[in-house]
Amino acid sequence: MRRIDLRHLAWVLVAVLPGCGPSDVPPPSAPPAVEYKTVEPEAVALTSEFVARTRATEDTEIRPRITGTIIERNFEEGQAVEKDALLFRIDPRPYQAALESAGADLANATSALEVAEKNLARGEELVPQGFISPAELDKLRDERNRAQGSLQAAHAAVEKARLDLDFTEIRAPFAGRAGRSNYSIGDLVDPSGGPLVTLVQQDPMLVDFDIDEQSLAQAMRNNQERTAQGLEPIHYTTRLRLVSGELYPLEGEIHYANNRINSSTGTITVTASFSNPDGRLLPGQFGRILVQRGESQMRLTIPQPSVLEDMQGRYVYVVADDNTVTRKNVKLGPREGVDWVVEEGLDEGERVVVNGIQKLRDGLEVVPSPIAATPYSETD
Repeated sequence: MRRIDLRHLAWVLVAVLPGCGPSDVPPPSAPPAVEYKTVEPEAVALTSEFVARTRATEDTEIRPRITGTIIERNFEEGQAVEKDALLFRIDPRPYQAALESAGADLANATSALEVAEKNLARGEELVPQGFISPAELDKLRDERNRAQGSLQAAHAAVEKARLDLDFTEIRAPFAGRAGRSNYSIGDLVDPSGGPLVTLVQQDPMLVDFDIDEQSLAQAMRNNQERTAQGLEPIHYTTRLRLVSGELYPLEGEIHYANNRINSSTGTITVTASFSNPDGRLLPGQFGRILVQRGESQMRLTIPQPSVLEDMQGRYVYVVADDNTVTRKNVKLGPREGVDWVVEEGLDEGERVVVNGIQKLRDGLEVVPSPIAATPYSETD
């Protein structure tokens, strides 16, 4: 067997592995750059957000109560009208004639009753003298009673004729905005036909949204406890975010809650009221309603992008004084815009990493810098 010269093998290895010398070890990578935000107390209003839809305070179909021909239409479609404004006029002449006829019947019935009462009075005087029998007196009394009934019927006929005449003028039951009308001057209308026009009251505008029954029960319990302690109940104010993302400029107030819970969803419908003087809100619009509980309070907040989550829960990375990062588990409260409210786990003044958190680990050295702008921040 041929022997291998170890000295020759050593020179070969040095020749074929020139890059493995101690002087060619790659330098360590530079610490990653991160951006942080200093945790500071901010004025926070505890706010909940719900899907919402607008609804008119009043929404009615104006229909005729009598049959007749339209002779006036005193509005334009889409026009705002005042309460009691004249919308349509139906030809009143047939109903004026009917009222006059009913008045004549009333006069005849009044005269007939007077005659019947006089005959009864004379009969009552003659019965004791034996000039008429008790049966004849009963007949006079029946005639008087029938005359009284005829008079009542005549009064009712006059009242009906007067109402029918009044119904020839169709007026707005409330101030609102007129919709599309399918009828014009000269059209024959009757109560069995379609509506003449729809009228919608837009100011104030109602906004409906659903909350779960547990949240409602907790809110009621909190206010009951405060009342028992002699404190003012918690006041809730509302804002409306339109589908465009824009906030409606006026605040609203909780108007009422429905009187029953939806058994299929476990929610209850709550209605808020918003002033709508310029008609900007229309019935049927979707949006999101923001319900603020009480007044603003000073709370610690962190940006949502700084929060990570695993099997142990939510956590953040905090930059220490020596520029190393440390994981901290946090307990978070409600969201406030693009921030989380911090309930536990952080102290004021700590530096929470917002950008560059994907490859961090406990004890890793970083190059920190304050964040210029929070991701996805928005202004109202």
